[in-house]
Amino acid sequence: MWKITFKASLVTIAVILVTQVVSFSIRHSAGQSFTAFVFAMNSILPVLTAFPAAFLIFWQNEKLSRALAELSQAHMQLKAKATHDHMTGLLNREAFFEKSKQARRKCDSGALLLIDADNFKSINDTFGHLVGDEALKLISKALRSAIRENDLVGRVGGEEFCAFLPTTGPDEAAAVAERIRVEVERLAFYPVEGRPHRLTVSIGAVVSAGQQPTSQLMRLADRCLYEAKEQGRNRVVFASPVVPVV
Repeated sequence: MWKITFKASLVTIAVILVTQVVSFSIRHSAGQSFTAFVFAMNSILPVLTAFPAAFLIFWQNEKLSRALAELSQAHMQLKAKATHDHMTGLLNREAFFEKSKQARRKCDSGALLLIDADNFKSINDTFGHLVGDEALKLISKALRSAIRENDLVGRVGGEEFCAFLPTTGPDEAAAVAERIRVEVERLAFYPVEGRPHRLTVSIGAVVSAGQQPTSQLMRLADRCLYEAKEQGRNRVVFASPVVPVV
C-alpha cells in the first residue's frame, strides 16, 4: 500500500508544480499579483482532487496486475495438470507421446527406452498401494536425475515409464539407460521401518535413424523389455538399430 501512496504523492506533487507554474504565468501576463491565497489554493486543490484520483488509479492497476498474475499462474497449473501425471510429476502418456512426436520431427535419430518397475505387484500386495505409490515417486525421481536436459520422460502405465532421447546414438543411449538402471537400484526404499526393499527396473530400448512410426519403436522396445524380464530383470536389452526402409 505504501508504494501506491508514494506514487500517488509524486503525481500530486507534479500536478501542484505544474498548476503553480501555469497559474503564475497566466496571472503575470495579465498583470495580476501571485498572492499567498492563490498559492495555497493551487496547492490544496490538487491534494483534494489529484491525490485521490491517482491513488485510485494506482490501486486499481495493482489489483489488475495481481489478478493477471494469479490468472497466469492458474493457467500454468491447469496446463501442468493436463500434461503431467499428478502423482509422479512426469509427463502423462498423451503428453509424452505428443512431445516425442514433435521432437522426432526435428531430429533424424533418437532412442526410445521402455522402463518397467520389477516385481511391482508384490510391493502393492505386500505393503499396500500407498507404499507402492511412494516407490513410484522414488523411481520417477531417479529417472529425472538420470536423463539429460533435453530428454523426455513420462509415465505411460501403472508402473511403466518411457523415455525418448533425441539425437542419440547407440552408445549414448546405452549410457543413459544404464544410468537409469543404476540410479533406481541405488534407491533407499524402506516400506517397513528398518527393513529396506530393493527397487529395480528392466529396460527395453531401441535406437532409430529416421522417421519410423512410434508404434513400431514401441513394439520393438516392448519385445526387448520382455527379454530383459525373462533374463532375470534389472537389466537393459537393446534392439538392433532401426534403419529406415528406402
